[in-house]
Parts: sequence; C-alpha cells; structure tokens
Amino acid sequence: MKPFILLPILLIITSCATQGKLHYISANGEHKTACETEYTWLPSVDKYAVEYILSHCARKAVKQGNKVLDESLLRKDLTIPKPPKGKNWSAEYAKKLHKQHKLTDKEYGYIIAFIDLGLNKP
Repeated sequence: MKPFILLPILLIITSCATQGKLHYISANGEHKTACETEYTWLPSVDKYAVEYILSHCARKAVKQGNKVLDESLLRKDLTIPKPPKGKNWSAEYAKKLHKQHKLTDKEYGYIIAFIDLGLNKP
C-alpha cells in the first residue's frame, strides 16, 4: 500500500481511540501515572468505559494512601445495572441489550469496563 494512502487510514483509526490515565501523588510525594487505558470501538461508549476504569483505579490508589489529582473520579457512581432475568453480564449480552436500546451508552460502557476488569467473576 502506498504511504500517502496508509497515513490517512492510520489517522482515522487512531482518532477514534478514547484514552485515559490516572495521575496521582504517592505517599512519599512522587508524581505518578497508572491505569493507562484505551478503547477504540464506539466513542460514545468508550468514554464511559475509560471513565469507569479510571474511577475504579482512583479508588484503589486512595485506599493505598495516594492522592489522586482528578478528584472528580472519586465521586463517580460506578453502579452498573443488574443483568435482567438473573443472567450474568457478558460482552455479547450487554451488546445485545445496547442495540435494543435497553442500555444507555454510559451503562454499556460501564458494563464493558466492569467485565474487562474481571469484576463480573464471583
């Protein structure tokens, strides 16, 4: 493939990515970064998946004695809806409900992040 064709394709693909990372100050005063995450699927959903992961990591960082720079992450309600009919959440099931408009973009993004973090395991 010619370089002048490949570059626009690469720019389009990377522009669809939603990224984030957690900045915090350790107990001994060091500025650190953790929980770098990226979703590249559906921007309206991806932003919520990133938000969920960063909020989850922020809470863990605070429990370990660190100070999170973006304290708004600590105020996010990370509650996800219970799956209907006693089922467990899976990416496929959440996708199906989202397509049927039974989950909002935020709920879907949070569920995907919840699954990706392995929090759906008993």
